[in-house]
Amino acid sequence: MELLKRRLTIALSLTVLFFAIFSARLFYLQIYKGEEYRGFSERNVLRVLDLPAPRGRVFDRNGEKILYNKPSFNIRVFPKEITDAEGLAKKLAEIVNVPEKQLLKKLRKIASLKNFYPVTIAKDISREQLLLLEKNKETLESVFLELGHKRFYPHGEAAAVFLGYTGTADPEEVKTHRRIKAGTQVGKTGVEKIFDNELRGINGLQYIMVNAHGKVISDSLATLLPTRKNREMVQGKDIHLTIDAELQKTANDALGNENGAIVVMDVRNGEILVMVSRPSYRPEHISKGLSTEKRKRRKKKEHFSLLNRSTEGTYPPGSVLKIITAFALLQEKTANPESSVYCPGYYLINGKRLNCWREEGHGHMNLHQAIVESCDVYFYKLSLKLGVDGLYPYLKKFGLGERTGIALPEKPGLSPSKAWKRKHLKEPWYAGETAMLAIGQGYVTTTPLQVNVMTAAIANGGSIVKPKIRKTEEKTAPRITGAAQKLDAKSVSFLKKALFDAVNAHRGTGIYARSKITSVSGKTGTAQVVSAQVESTQKRFQDHAWFTSYAPSDSAEIAVTVLVENGGSGSVAAAPIAKKIIETHFRLKKERGESRIAKSE
Repeated sequence: MELLKRRLTIALSLTVLFFAIFSARLFYLQIYKGEEYRGFSERNVLRVLDLPAPRGRVFDRNGEKILYNKPSFNIRVFPKEITDAEGLAKKLAEIVNVPEKQLLKKLRKIASLKNFYPVTIAKDISREQLLLLEKNKETLESVFLELGHKRFYPHGEAAAVFLGYTGTADPEEVKTHRRIKAGTQVGKTGVEKIFDNELRGINGLQYIMVNAHGKVISDSLATLLPTRKNREMVQGKDIHLTIDAELQKTANDALGNENGAIVVMDVRNGEILVMVSRPSYRPEHISKGLSTEKRKRRKKKEHFSLLNRSTEGTYPPGSVLKIITAFALLQEKTANPESSVYCPGYYLINGKRLNCWREEGHGHMNLHQAIVESCDVYFYKLSLKLGVDGLYPYLKKFGLGERTGIALPEKPGLSPSKAWKRKHLKEPWYAGETAMLAIGQGYVTTTPLQVNVMTAAIANGGSIVKPKIRKTEEKTAPRITGAAQKLDAKSVSFLKKALFDAVNAHRGTGIYARSKITSVSGKTGTAQVVSAQVESTQKRFQDHAWFTSYAPSDSAEIAVTVLVENGGSGSVAAAPIAKKIIETHFRLKKERGESRIAKSE
C-alpha cells in the first residue's frame, strides 16, 4: 500500500512537473516571445505597399494645365516570392514585350534581393498588356498590378526643357532626403525638380495579405489586424507659373527646327512669359525611363537635349552688347552724342585690321547712328578711350557675368577684365581685346536670360528686375543683388530712342521686326562662332543670330530675346521670330480682354 502511494506521488509529481514545464514554455512562446513570433507570422502573409501620391499639377498664368497626371498601370513583383524565375520570365516576356533572356536576367537580380519590398518591372502598360495580365494572373506568382500616375505634357516638346521630367530617385537622393524612399518618383530637372518638395506629395501605405505563392488574397485587413492601419496618400500641391502656355507654343513653333533659345519677360515685374530651348525632347519618353546608354543613342539620332539654353547656354552676345557699351560711353562721357567717327569698313589697332560688318563702311557715324546701323568701327575706336576698366563695371551693373537669381539652374557667363585674364590666362590685357569686347566678341559670354534682363532695364526706364517663374501676389520684382540702383534716366532715354530707330528707321538693322500692330524697339546681334578667317559652309560654324527687343516702345510691357544658334544674321534669322511673338502677345491680350468683358456682361 505504501509502495502504491509512493508510486502515485511520483507519478503526480512528474505530471505536475510536465505541465509546469509545458506551461512555462507556452508562456515563453505566447507571452514573452508572442509579439516576436506574431510579427514573424505576419511577415510571411503580410506585405506593405507604398501607394504613390499623385504629383501636384502645374498651371500657366491663365489657369491652363500645362503639366498633370493620367492614370497608368505598373507591373510589380515581390522579390522574396520568386521561386521559379525561368518560368516567370517565360510567362511575362510576351506580356511586357521584353526578350525572355533579358527579362530572366532582371528577375534573377530582383530575386537576389531576398526581401518583401515590391519592385517595378514594367511601367505604364497598355490596355492589351493589362488584359493579358488579367487573363494569366492565376499562374503568375509574386506578380501584382499597381495603379500609378504618369505625367502628361499637353504641349509636348514646347515646354519640356523648362518644365523638366521625373524619374526614380537615385541612391544619393534617397540618402539625402528623409521623405524620399527607394522607388519614389522625384523631379529630375526644371520646374519638376525646383518645386519637387511641394509637387511630390506624401505616399500612402496599404497592408495586403498574400498566399504562399505571393498572390494577393486580401487587401482589406482592418477587421483581421486592427493594429495594422492603412495610410491615405496626400496629393502634391499645385503650382501656378508665370508662363503663358499659348505664347510659349507660338515661340517654340516660330523657332521651328533651329537650335536656340527664346525668353519673354514682363519688364514691369520680371515675370517670365516664355522660356523656349531647342533642341528639346519628348517628355513621355524620358518619364518612362531612359538608361544612360539609350539617352546617348537617342541624342545621336534625334533632335534631343536636356540643356536649358535660356539659362544654361552661354554665348558671345555680339552686337546686342553695344547697348551696354553705349551706356558706358555716355556715363563716362567718353562719347559726345553729337560728334562723329568715320567708318571706312575697318579699323587698325597696332597694325591689325578689325573689320566692320559692312565691308564698304558706314561713313560718318554719331552714337545714335552707330546703334541704329550697328557700326562696329565706331565702337572699336571709342572703346579704346574708355578702356576695359571703364567698360567692365557696366557689364556688371547690367548683371552680365552673374546669375540673375531665377529659380532655375543657370550659368553666370563671363564678363572678362584685366584681373580675370591675368589670373586665368597668365597674360596681360591687349587693346584689341577691348575693341572686341565692346562689340560682344572675344572672351565675353552671356545667357539669353541675361540679355533679356538687360533689355528689360532699358525698356522699363532703368530698373534691373529679378526674373521669376512662379505666379505670386507680389506686384513688383526685387532688384538683382549688386545692381539695385536705378540706371541713369538720361542715358536710358537716349538708348530708347536709338533702339526705336534701330527697328523703325530706314537703315535700321532690325527692320524685320517692324510691326503694324504695335511699336517695337530692339537691337540685332551677329556673334562669330569661329574666326572670320576660317571659311566653312557647315552650319555649325555659322554665326549665332541675336535679336533683343521690347514693345510697345513708349510704354513697354514685354521684352523678347531670340537667339538662333548658327542662324547667321540677327536681322534676318532672329528679328522676324521676335515680331511674331510680340504680335501674338498683343493679339492674345486683346482676345482675352474681350472674352473677360463678354463673360462679365
